[in-house]
Amino acid sequence: MIPESWIAHRRGDGETIGWIDMTVAEPRFVPIDRLGRALDPVDDWHEAEDVLDGIGLRFLMDRYVVEEDDRDTVVRISHVYEDRIVLSTALTDAIEEVGREIVAPFPAPTTLRPA
Repeated sequence: MIPESWIAHRRGDGETIGWIDMTVAEPRFVPIDRLGRALDPVDDWHEAEDVLDGIGLRFLMDRYVVEEDDRDTVVRISHVYEDRIVLSTALTDAIEEVGREIVAPFPAPTTLRPA
């Protein structure tokens, strides 16, 4: 779940692209990406917004590796909710590639990493 100390940062169309936490590293600000991963603290609010705007949501299209049952599985992010991240072993949106879903907790665990 999203902690109360996280303040949503949205892009122009209203989509949440991350959060800013003003308390965890006070007096600094901590940008948090859409997967709930804390980034390096910055000195002011506008700088935190700039960091999140620079990252955007593009990284959601990347491939990732998730550890499950002592092995690595290549996945892509299918959906991100406030309490879970749904991963898919189907690496494209092709109809014939069904794959299987893996549900990871939110914020993203350390077992989910870029491929």
